[in-house]
Amino acid sequence: MNISDSEIMLLRAWTNQLYKEHENICWKYKVELSKPTIELFKTQKKLGQWIGKFKTIKIDLNLIRNYSWDIVINILKHEMAHQIVDEIYKCDDNHGEIFIKACGMIGVPEEFRSASSDIPDSVKRIVEKRFDSDNAKMLEKVRKLFSLAKSPNENEAILSMKKAHELIEKHNIQRIEQRDSSRYVYEIITNKKKRIESYQRRICSILLDFYFVDIVYSYLFDPVNCQTYKTIEILGTPENVKIAQHVYFFLINQLNIMWDIHKKAVKSKNKNKRSYWLGLLKGFRKKLEKIEKDKPENRKIEKNKTTSAVIRVQDKNFIRFKKMRFPRLTYRSNSATIDLKTYQAGVDDGKKLIIHKGIEERNSYRGKLLKQ
Repeated sequence: MNISDSEIMLLRAWTNQLYKEHENICWKYKVELSKPTIELFKTQKKLGQWIGKFKTIKIDLNLIRNYSWDIVINILKHEMAHQIVDEIYKCDDNHGEIFIKACGMIGVPEEFRSASSDIPDSVKRIVEKRFDSDNAKMLEKVRKLFSLAKSPNENEAILSMKKAHELIEKHNIQRIEQRDSSRYVYEIITNKKKRIESYQRRICSILLDFYFVDIVYSYLFDPVNCQTYKTIEILGTPENVKIAQHVYFFLINQLNIMWDIHKKAVKSKNKNKRSYWLGLLKGFRKKLEKIEKDKPENRKIEKNKTTSAVIRVQDKNFIRFKKMRFPRLTYRSNSATIDLKTYQAGVDDGKKLIIHKGIEERNSYRGKLLKQ
């Protein structure tokens, strides 16, 4: 079979990136492994394979072509766990206790720890079911309350939003108090850009402080155009991640909608758009802070701390999950230059902003949660 020059370049780029991912995983988890030969192959049976005799990791081409790079990395990690068993533990454990221990050493998600022959069937199931929650009833109630927040009656809309927040808060407090064995997931958001914009960071700050999730800015390779882009990862329980993702895309949509309305009203120029956006998000944050402040005394948390922040600190299992996903985290803050007048206009409009639209029932590993 003849292969075009462009296909050869693509295969080389994918192979080189897999070598980089192998090296990065070793560095991130402080594991010393030899550099293997990485080979791309095409099969209907396995998505990955470790051949100890030849120190070779094989990755299926269909995996790269049909799934997100995050799935590819998790399959690579699975095969690296076999390499750990072979090189560090010097035994043939297949998928026993030592293999599971090796998976823990490099953060292989539980759903990717099964036998390689089972993984092709499980990948589709993982993609479709990863965000299924045992708390479907709670999510349905939140969805209905968000939908009711579309009411033209402002008082009814605000009340619906408050009730939704109360329900989310109550669920998470009970989860911690009862020490439920919660399951944790992550969702990757990427706009295929090299940087995270200031307005995106403001939205993520809102999610962090009010929606019981954690946020990590990371990066992910795109095999279609062979570029690495910055990403936003939302981490938490399946139901919290679903709600936070819904809020993220709702706010992204509202930024454009509200800016168009404001621009027509004051005949503003596009150069002030960022200032308005940041002001809008500040105003919405103030609305959430007021909801937090107006809670009954018996439900109030420590001064200057949101319930979400307190819950995250108390959730030890979640802290372990985050550390498994990101064993080496660095923090950096960014500031943005703003136009004060336009910013204040955004703040005023943001105070009127109310989360609405229902959360989709259909799950999607990479999809938006808002109904269009």
